[in-house]
Amino acid sequence: MMFDIAIIGGGPAGLSSAVTGAIRKKKIALFEQGEFSAKLQKAHTVDNYVGLPEISGKDLMQKMADHALSYEEVSLIKEKVTNIFIDNDNFMILTNKGNYQAKSVIMAIGVAPAKLLPGEKEFLGRGVSYCATCDGMLYKGKEVVVIGYTAEAEHEAEYLAEICEKVTYLPQYKMSDEKKYSFIIKKDIIKEIVGTMKVEQLVLGQETIAADGIFIIRATDPIDNIFPELALENQVVKVDRDMATNIKGVFAAGDCIGKPWQISKASGEGLVAIHSVINYLN
Repeated sequence: MMFDIAIIGGGPAGLSSAVTGAIRKKKIALFEQGEFSAKLQKAHTVDNYVGLPEISGKDLMQKMADHALSYEEVSLIKEKVTNIFIDNDNFMILTNKGNYQAKSVIMAIGVAPAKLLPGEKEFLGRGVSYCATCDGMLYKGKEVVVIGYTAEAEHEAEYLAEICEKVTYLPQYKMSDEKKYSFIIKKDIIKEIVGTMKVEQLVLGQETIAADGIFIIRATDPIDNIFPELALENQVVKVDRDMATNIKGVFAAGDCIGKPWQISKASGEGLVAIHSVINYLN
């Protein structure tokens, strides 16, 4: 199925775009693999969103999501976007479960990781991966490490445990002590990914682990790994006043285009982006 618009990210910017796009009767694929804006949902109280004083971040996010998903034109795709490719005048969106086509793209993926792990960039594609379901079979019967930044990473580690000889999991968040896991859990400082032609070891604060592969599972991957052709400036997507990027048909909004990281700003940029997309499509 060809969508008119692929919106990557279900935060305030992405949902704002989705609402107006749906009102204009565009077929929209909304990609959000986890919770809608987990960062906003953690806010105890939001005081500066006009018209909704003293609302919790969770309640505000739920209202936004319910509004966007109330339109039949919006298809929620709960999959992780791993790559976006230019496909003639359209775009191919690859996820951890499949691929989709769209005539245009709005990048609304939030803040990318500010700092990569030492050795991460050097060994990307040579033992470092961001998607277990995409690359897991390359490590069948081997020893791997999963570095998880969100609870969703546990599912990827469980999958790897089914096919790999050994899976070591390094949570970068507070894990539940009640569940039983089929992988080894270690809580230590991550110092460096090392190897020669490919990944060989992960150096921790207290020990060094041998590894054939290292899976780094974050809520958001570095933008230039998802869409290498996008022009960045100071680690954020470079846009003009219409939220247009350097690629024809690709727009961006929200935290991924820079500060201030505010809900109202993101929502407004999402609105500008969708109007620009509609003009582009028409």
